[in-house]
Amino acid sequence: MFTHLSDLTKAIWFYIIAFGLVLSASLLARQLNTDPGLAIMFTPLIAVLFMFFVVTRDGYSKAGWLSLGLHRAGFRSWGLALLAPVCILAFAYGLVWSLGVGHFTWPSKNPIMSMAPTQILMAVLFVLLATMGEEIGWRGYLLPRLLVLGQTRALLLSGLMHGLFHLPLMLLTPFYHGLGNPMIVVPLFLLALTAAGVWYGYLRLTSQSAWPAAVAHTSLNIFAEQFADVTLTASPLALEYLVGESGVLTLFGIVLCVSYLIYRLNRQQPEAAVAPATASAILMNFDQQIR
Repeated sequence: MFTHLSDLTKAIWFYIIAFGLVLSASLLARQLNTDPGLAIMFTPLIAVLFMFFVVTRDGYSKAGWLSLGLHRAGFRSWGLALLAPVCILAFAYGLVWSLGVGHFTWPSKNPIMSMAPTQILMAVLFVLLATMGEEIGWRGYLLPRLLVLGQTRALLLSGLMHGLFHLPLMLLTPFYHGLGNPMIVVPLFLLALTAAGVWYGYLRLTSQSAWPAAVAHTSLNIFAEQFADVTLTASPLALEYLVGESGVLTLFGIVLCVSYLIYRLNRQQPEAAVAPATASAILMNFDQQIR
């Protein structure tokens, strides 16, 4: 339909479609009083497919699919993707335990302990695929098309847009971060998702694959739940503010991590050299690598 849109225009239309989908799903969830969490994770993927096959027709070309970074696994980045969330969460929860806000306890009814290894693997793969529904949109499609704004700006903006995407679910329904004062939780959440977006984006750019970003996102989701399960506290609200997805300590750990990553990335590829890199330039690089 529109085959000559600029990369930035494509990014804007993708976001309008994705945000419209999550807003509609949140309004419907409020009416039905049903948690739409899993369905919402696939709305960025739906927005990409709509762009690919209706708006820009990129889905009918090999270059269009290569731009998503799905054809490479990026295994060299998986170690960082898996371990960084553990380190960040261990730092945050370690402080909570040491300060006495919460205490480490092994839950007697932890569902993971009753699962067979194959069941655990299937559960992890399911979470990874669901998370990939988001990451195909944010780091697979959106980030490369924001690179016209410059590398650091693109990383920060993709993370912020990812965070803003969650606001309809947070503010219109009780199913996501319903605990705590929204005036506190929402700003912390947006800061955390913006910082995490830089980290996921770093993995995307350095590996030229969307998979490490999905692995990191999955790892953070899974280990955040596991650390919460082994933490006993008399004040769940304190944990929400300190170590939840919008927690101050979690945010501090992520910011430390991404500050180093941005410094490292800009030393490897100066901003002036990276700013002109559009999605088209990335596609050319992809084509050279698979020949």
